[in-house]
Amino acid sequence: MIKRWVILLFLVSAAVTINFPPLNLHIGTGGNGYGVGSLPLGAQSPYGALRVGPDTSNTLDIPIIFEHCGGYHYDDSYINVFSHTHMVGAGLQDYGEVGVFPIQVDDNAHLQYMITSRFNYRSTFIHGREHVEPGFYQVYLDTHEVNVELTATEQVGIHRYSFDKFNKPYRVILIDSSYTLHTKACNQSYINIDSSKNEITGSILFQGPFSKLDGGITTYFVITFANMTNFGVWKDGQLAPGQTTTNGCSSGAYVILPDDQQQATVYVAISFISREQAHINIKIQTNLQSFDAIRELVQQKWLDEISRFEVSAQWNPEAEIKFNTAIVHSLSSPTQWDESNGVYLGVDGQVHTKPDYMEHIYTDLSIWDIFRTQIPFIIFHDSQRGNDIIHSIMLIVEQGGDLPMWPFANIYTNCMIGSHSDIILSDLIMKQEHNIHLNMTQVIEALRKVANKVQKHDSRFDPPTYIKYQYVPFENDTYGASRTLSYAYDDWAIGNIMHAAGLTDEAQEYYNRSLWFENIFDNKTKFFCPRDTIGKLHCPANEIEQLNLFDNRYVEGDAWHYRFFVPHNTHRLIDLFGGSNKFVEELDKFFTLSRLWKTTVIPNPYYWAGNEHDLFSVWQFNYANRSDLTQKHARWLVDHVYTTEPGGIPGNDDYGTMSAWYIFASLGFYPLAGSSTYLIGSPSFDRITIRRNNGQCTLKIIVHDNSPANIYVKSVLLNGKILSTFPFIDHVNDLRCSTGTSLVQLEFFMSSTFSVNE
Repeated sequence: MIKRWVILLFLVSAAVTINFPPLNLHIGTGGNGYGVGSLPLGAQSPYGALRVGPDTSNTLDIPIIFEHCGGYHYDDSYINVFSHTHMVGAGLQDYGEVGVFPIQVDDNAHLQYMITSRFNYRSTFIHGREHVEPGFYQVYLDTHEVNVELTATEQVGIHRYSFDKFNKPYRVILIDSSYTLHTKACNQSYINIDSSKNEITGSILFQGPFSKLDGGITTYFVITFANMTNFGVWKDGQLAPGQTTTNGCSSGAYVILPDDQQQATVYVAISFISREQAHINIKIQTNLQSFDAIRELVQQKWLDEISRFEVSAQWNPEAEIKFNTAIVHSLSSPTQWDESNGVYLGVDGQVHTKPDYMEHIYTDLSIWDIFRTQIPFIIFHDSQRGNDIIHSIMLIVEQGGDLPMWPFANIYTNCMIGSHSDIILSDLIMKQEHNIHLNMTQVIEALRKVANKVQKHDSRFDPPTYIKYQYVPFENDTYGASRTLSYAYDDWAIGNIMHAAGLTDEAQEYYNRSLWFENIFDNKTKFFCPRDTIGKLHCPANEIEQLNLFDNRYVEGDAWHYRFFVPHNTHRLIDLFGGSNKFVEELDKFFTLSRLWKTTVIPNPYYWAGNEHDLFSVWQFNYANRSDLTQKHARWLVDHVYTTEPGGIPGNDDYGTMSAWYIFASLGFYPLAGSSTYLIGSPSFDRITIRRNNGQCTLKIIVHDNSPANIYVKSVLLNGKILSTFPFIDHVNDLRCSTGTSLVQLEFFMSSTFSVNE
């Protein structure tokens, strides 16, 4: 006999049919230790602020925080609750507010037991009864015999619960108004039931690792039901049937469905501005349409975005799955921060309305990560969104006074190192994709400030001291080497912007500063090392120390990880190594030895594919006339380090950073962030079509004789002519559609062998 839940799932899946290309959104939800992708699983709109999905736990309910920064982990067997906001592939736990969960119980005593502990009501589940698509998530809760479906607009999560009618007498929807993903983040919570409007309203002030940095963030919510006749609240583990208000960080509400109601649709709107704005969001974004109608609208948005990218390789179907999945992950962040009617909460704590020339405001800009790949990818395929992100950064400057390092919600966080907003700005400007609304005077003043003065928010390490010594002194900061390398890159980017603005003398000053990485290079060992104020280098003493993954002289890495981190001036780095041969020998060793490391649980002491400062290294062979080694190692990485398994991303995706790396690498070219330059690699497909800027300019890539063996590029044609700048390609001169045309065509000719200078 076929179980009724199977029939139910068939009927549900048949209600809406959107034909997505092959993908697997479980990729990036697994892994262990440093190999965790940290991606949430659930439903959201492209770039949407509301990411509704399950927060899970293991059988023993032992909280492994690092494996649950996105709420969900593939190895878990329990779903604790469905919450409405999540970070995207980050390495810490924040957001995760407003928990909602459907249960079935025998009586009030059973319900009382359920709310006495945070997850007494959690449910087992299996992946065989779980289904996820862009904009849609479904799972069957085995413990409570409830089928759950989720979809989401930008600020509204829509839940549909289908209960097994003959399970238990009470079908209950729990609302944990004090829930946050980080167990100690709740500071204040309030909830109110208005049965005359069939709605529950409330708020939570939460203070997670990021959100606490400016006193916390308040999320307001409105939850709407079709009817409410039996309800109550709870506080500190005690039910209060019929009561309508409560508060505190162990409190919530519940709604018991009528005896004859087997299915319920619940609308959960959030706002970071006010409860009134949450009402506006739910009205404008859903108008309380049916679940299927909203799901179809949301999924059509996804399809419109995804269908601009087409790849094919019959000999490499897994690459298609990985690519399409990476596209979805890239399109999931950063976070659209403006709400319905264009209002948003600024870093000054005031409510603003977005400028007319912007489509959206963005936040959760994990800049230390995304400047390398995710932002260049967005600028490459969607320059309007790229401009909106840059304008969002400049609005932070306008409201808060300083360039941000890692803006979270409406908060400066001072997270990580470097002032890499400099590089994001340079990327847009050097690619000539910036629009007329970018205030260059404001940009230049902000760059001068971050490079030369101590900012109130998100400052570099003491710029006057850095300028005095031309490096960050070791006794002032043990991370001096990593910071100096970062600032050299940043100053090069500032030089680019000054030059573009016609300030050639000032540009040269920053270009000169961009060479200060030389001041921490040890000519004997060929490693970068911290230097103290009397000029002594503090290098790792031997090969074992050079591979110390937790060396406090380097940020998130060892000496090898930072050995090649001079993306902006690899030519000079080659000189420091003593020429191309020695440079290539050491860089090749970096990648070859990394293949011996078979786990991602502990970071790879050589090339670490799961962390940001190594991401450019494989492309640096191109500067030493050995593009064959770039092609060899890059193709190996996309084929072996990235997989279709849940642990198929080699580390935290960090708001699309790793996914965008995979996208570029599999396309066969990769950006030097902060410039208009791309470096040729080895494409993974036979045919690639990207309709850029919503179809205004189409890039078509044709790859001849591609195969697992034919990984080397013999030659490249650009619009039918030999690419004379191989292995480099320029965004402005090569990849932009010229006047009167809407197509750029690249042709790669592949071979199983490669000759230098071929």
